[in-house]
Amino acid sequence: MAVLGGAGAMGRATVFDLARSGVRVLVLDADRAAARRIARRYGGGRAEADTADARDPQRLAARIRGAAVLVNCGPYVFNLPVMEAALHAGAHYVDLGGLFHTTRRQLRLDARFRKAGLLAVLGMGSAPGILNVMARAAADPLRRVEAILFYNGGSDFTRYAAPVAFGFAPATVLDEFTLRPMVFEKGRFASRAPLSGGEDFLFEVGHQRVHLSLHSEVATVPLSYRTKGIRECFFKIAYDPTLIERLKLLIGLGLTDREAGPRGVAPRDVLLDCFKRLPAPPDFIDDRDSLAAVVRGEDGLGPVEVRYDMTARPQRRPALSAVARDTGFPPSIVAQILMAGRIQERGVLPPERCVLPTPFLAALARRGLHARVTVSRPAS
Repeated sequence: MAVLGGAGAMGRATVFDLARSGVRVLVLDADRAAARRIARRYGGGRAEADTADARDPQRLAARIRGAAVLVNCGPYVFNLPVMEAALHAGAHYVDLGGLFHTTRRQLRLDARFRKAGLLAVLGMGSAPGILNVMARAAADPLRRVEAILFYNGGSDFTRYAAPVAFGFAPATVLDEFTLRPMVFEKGRFASRAPLSGGEDFLFEVGHQRVHLSLHSEVATVPLSYRTKGIRECFFKIAYDPTLIERLKLLIGLGLTDREAGPRGVAPRDVLLDCFKRLPAPPDFIDDRDSLAAVVRGEDGLGPVEVRYDMTARPQRRPALSAVARDTGFPPSIVAQILMAGRIQERGVLPPERCVLPTPFLAALARRGLHARVTVSRPAS
């Protein structure tokens, strides 16, 4: 396997899980020194490291030639050129998601992957990823599906030296705060204001305030279940209130604007560069990541709501945060199932179209990530 962005917080979890499963891993990153450190610490003697440029499909294809699967743990803005590299190299492809619009563009490569006899699985992390598969587990047995609702919450007890802390790439967090979220309402797609749709939701870690966010689940799930009559789908996330307050200030000051100013520099680029200079987070992140997929519909007994929950916790040796574990382990699991020939689909597909829930959830449970299902019916 080849893991692009393998030196990142999510990528190192994928490297660790592949290596401990006995897979040889090529750790690729723009930072060669960081890739080597991750290969040594997380690779279990089965990893080697190299540098790679996600913007150059031809050169990236040359780096990964011979790999069965390319797992893309890099920023979602590079998903399309990285998919081109996988096609050139003849490798299957798995990524962590594309914030709706990029995912939609990726789906257009379906015919090319099918012609090459390859599979590209889009959004196979936690959210999207685990959420999609849990939704499939809940929705497939139903004869009618009315709504599939996704929620992501969590908590973090870590003490940070930096004034803001990010669970994943700061650029992606800024996009989730500033880009208009897409929802599926009354059978149609629509956009809403960023951080709108607030509601209180009970996760396994307690009640939290969630808001709408632009996410890949909504790009594919309504299409996957249109034949069952789905009318509603959204993704809501609970961000840390302090992070919301501080990022809203930066947004209000115009520091997340993408257009270049009088000196030819976009404020957002300056802000992201400043984030890189913040004190590094501690090695051990004491966080929790909670996922919930709520499916409403009908089965043979009438109206029913099926809910799947999963909460991840961190590990200390080697150090991996909860978010890293439930985001980095799923692409490793699916890549291994794919390499073993147990996924026959080809083309470009979301998780709910090609990943069977039972073996996938069982593999997560063996890694300490346990799904819990609750079935409820309206009171007579």
